[in-house]
Amino acid sequence: MAARSEDELVQQRLAATLAALGSIQSFRRHSYVYTPGQPAHALYLLKDGQVSLELHSPEGRILTVKTVEPEQIFGHSALDGGAQYDTFAQALQPVRLVAVPKATVTEAVATTPGMGAALIDMLGQHRLTVSRRLDEVAFKSVPARLASVLLEMSEEQPVGPRPQQRVARRTHQQLAEMVNAYRETVTKIINQFRDARLLDVDRSGITLLNPSRLRELAQS
Repeated sequence: MAARSEDELVQQRLAATLAALGSIQSFRRHSYVYTPGQPAHALYLLKDGQVSLELHSPEGRILTVKTVEPEQIFGHSALDGGAQYDTFAQALQPVRLVAVPKATVTEAVATTPGMGAALIDMLGQHRLTVSRRLDEVAFKSVPARLASVLLEMSEEQPVGPRPQQRVARRTHQQLAEMVNAYRETVTKIINQFRDARLLDVDRSGITLLNPSRLRELAQS
């Protein structure tokens, strides 16, 4: 628990530093902050709304790698030397964000103690998330993928009482795109999880009633 709190403090300090370096931009719902092939010229800090980081197949299927929440950073291609962004970044709601030019980030790393290490750690976590999502799509069943995504999302929420954990509200279509499945399939599995008392759903989100069982399913 302490380690997680320390990580959160590091992320908060990094977000505060980036917020002071960039300029505010706004995007309408369903518009794209960037798309694959565009020059990776900036790192982004989300202030309001939600942004979906997506991979699109030639057949039009969508795999959501991550849903970015306020105070989270995205546009990681600007950090790893990549000349172009490697995902679609779509605004799920009206979005307000801070755009920090790549050159400004580089200058800040040279003068701000600990910033470089924090960015490297963040980049590593992003790569791990992408790799895990692709591996799950390739090798796990849809129920296992959904259990894994729900657990991952619950870990991004403020720490609450155990054994219950909360997951922010998502539509069944959004969850389907996170596990590369059809919406109808995800709806069926959520109902099965609810009948088995693994989770509960209300207007504000999802409560994980049996995280240990969901972890077993996620590893199957």
